[in-house]
Amino acid sequence: MGYASNDERYRHSVHAAGRHAAGGHRVSGVGAHAIPEDVDDSTAPRQCAAPVDSLQTLSAGQGARVTTRENAAEAADIARDRAERRSRNRRLSGRNRPEYGSKPERKPANLKSVLLVIAGVVGLFVILAIVAFVTFLGAQDNTQSAEPAATTAEEPQQVQTTADGSVTYQGVSYAIEAAGDGTYAVVATDSQGNKTQEFTVSGTPVTLILHNSVIVVPENKSDGTWDVVAYTIGGDSEPVAVADSSGNAITGTGTIASAALDGSVVHVTDSTGATTDVSLE
Repeated sequence: MGYASNDERYRHSVHAAGRHAAGGHRVSGVGAHAIPEDVDDSTAPRQCAAPVDSLQTLSAGQGARVTTRENAAEAADIARDRAERRSRNRRLSGRNRPEYGSKPERKPANLKSVLLVIAGVVGLFVILAIVAFVTFLGAQDNTQSAEPAATTAEEPQQVQTTADGSVTYQGVSYAIEAAGDGTYAVVATDSQGNKTQEFTVSGTPVTLILHNSVIVVPENKSDGTWDVVAYTIGGDSEPVAVADSSGNAITGTGTIASAALDGSVVHVTDSTGATTDVSLE
């Protein structure tokens, strides 16, 4: 439906005012624009100051719409949508408030840096494990090396026995045994009973002496002389005759009656009663 412009409303008002004036009121002015003198200024229509050409009118379909049966569903949807908007606007507070402006963009973590950190931590643990393992092995070696030293210190290092006796060094027993061909040998026997022939002598042993880690055997030889044989336990060398300071083997004529260890010296007494001192150092 159409709407009247301001100019048309004004003309209708003036026309009504003219009729009112014709009914008995005095009208001042001439023509259609005359205004009754006794009309109240607050209720009298006034001419719009804006030009008539600048005013716009509403076309068909504009302005307020009356709800009818045909558009009732549409109007209900529109009302419901507006109610939801108002409700959302009221709820948008605190963490739900919309944020304006630009937020600093979070940069993703650098994968290479993360891998380097992980590799560094793993490498540190590996190094610590290696150090702990090496320290443990060192402690084990020190313990094992210290045990034989203690055993050696506790064992007597200067021992003498008879020809049919034995001496013990670091858990191994050494004794003189006769071989089948009439010779004699010094045999070692371990804790499990296993026997090993260490060396043989050319004469008849008189006694068996242990001085530190050296086995000493004074012997009578078949040619009517005697000497003293020395053998280092655990060494690769063969038994040798004990020599004097000049490098000559210490020997004597006759047979050995007795041989006694005194410190690092063996006192050899022969059948004539003569005594010869054989130094082992």
